[in-house]
Amino acid sequence: MALKYDVTEKEIYDLNPKAKGSLLQLNQVIKVPNKKFKPKEKKEKVADKGKKEIKEKESKEKITKKEVVAEVKEAFITHLVERKETLYSISKKYGVTMETLCELNPELKTANLKVGAKLKLPASNKEASVEKAEGEAQDVVAVKVEEVKSVGAEATTDVMHKVLPKETLFRISKQYGVTINDLKKLNPSINNELPVGFDLVIKKATTQTISNTADVASKEVDAPVDDEDEVRDVPDGNREKADFLINKASENLGARYRSGGTSPAGFDCSGLMFSTFKNIDMTLPRSSHEMATIGYKIGKKQAQKGDLIFFSTFGRGRISHVGMITEIVDDEIKFIHSSTGSGVIVSSTKEPYYQRTFVQINRVLVE
Repeated sequence: MALKYDVTEKEIYDLNPKAKGSLLQLNQVIKVPNKKFKPKEKKEKVADKGKKEIKEKESKEKITKKEVVAEVKEAFITHLVERKETLYSISKKYGVTMETLCELNPELKTANLKVGAKLKLPASNKEASVEKAEGEAQDVVAVKVEEVKSVGAEATTDVMHKVLPKETLFRISKQYGVTINDLKKLNPSINNELPVGFDLVIKKATTQTISNTADVASKEVDAPVDDEDEVRDVPDGNREKADFLINKASENLGARYRSGGTSPAGFDCSGLMFSTFKNIDMTLPRSSHEMATIGYKIGKKQAQKGDLIFFSTFGRGRISHVGMITEIVDDEIKFIHSSTGSGVIVSSTKEPYYQRTFVQINRVLVE
C-alpha cells in the first residue's frame, strides 16, 4: 500500500494507529496521506471577486485529483499469465520481488497462479515518470538506504547506529542486513532490550576489498561449513526466496499427511518440500533421502531460513524425513514439515524426538 501511494509505512501508521501490529481485514478503511492535497483558503464573505477565486481554486483541485489518479494508473502495468509461468519467473522478468507481486495482487495470497490471469505490476523507471515527492521523510529514507549499502562495502570507520524508541535487535539486523549474533558479538554489553540512545556498533572498520570478499564467498560455496565457523548471513536474494517459500509452505498448515501426496489434499514430508520449491522453478528430488544430496551440508550454527533439515526417523542413520527451516531463535531451530501424526505443522529441534533423530542441514538456495 505504501508503494502504491508513494508514502512511507510510518505515515500510514500515524494516520491509522490501530492498524499497527494487526492484520489488515477485507474492506477495512485505511487512511492514506495525499501529498498532492492543498488546504483550502478561508472564504471571503465580501465580494464576488472572492467567490470567483474560490471557484478557480476548486477547479484546480479537481484537476490535481485527476492528475493524481492518472499518475497512479501510469505507475502500473498489466501482465497476462502464460503457461508454465510462476511467480518467481515473473518477478525475475520484471525485476520486482515476489512479495511486491502478492501485495499488488492480493488474490495470489489465497489462490494459485492461473493461466490467463491479469497481474498488476509496477511500471519500469522509464514508464513511470511520476515526480518524486519532497519532504524530510524521504530524505531520512534516502539516508538509511545509503547507510545499509555502506555496511556491505569497504568501511574505513566503524558503522554505528543510535537506538531509537521501540527499536529491537531483530529490526536493526534486518535494516542493515546483518545477523543478531553479529550485533551481540560487536556489542557484548547489551541484552535483548536496547537502551534508547545507545550507540550500537553495526560493523567494525576493515581494509578488506570487495573483490577479496567475493573470492572468499565463492570458496565458501564449494566447501561445507563447519559448526565452529563464524555465523554468516545468506545473500539478500536468497533471504527473499526463503521468506517467499516459508509463506507458501505455511499456506498448507493443517493439511493432513498423505503418503506420496503433493497437493493441499495431503502431503508427505518430501511432497511438501517438492511442491513448495516448485514455486521458484526449482525441482527437488521426490524423496527425503535424495533431497539430502542437493546443495551442501552446513552446521547448525550456519542454519538460516529456507535451509532443509533432515532426520532419521527409522533409525540406523538413514535419512527418512525432511522439513524446511522457518526460524532460528538462539540455538533453537524451528521448521515446517508434514508429520505422519499431525500433518503439516511447525516443530522445533528442542523437542526430544527431533533432537534424537536429527542428521544434517543442507543449503539448497545457492546463487
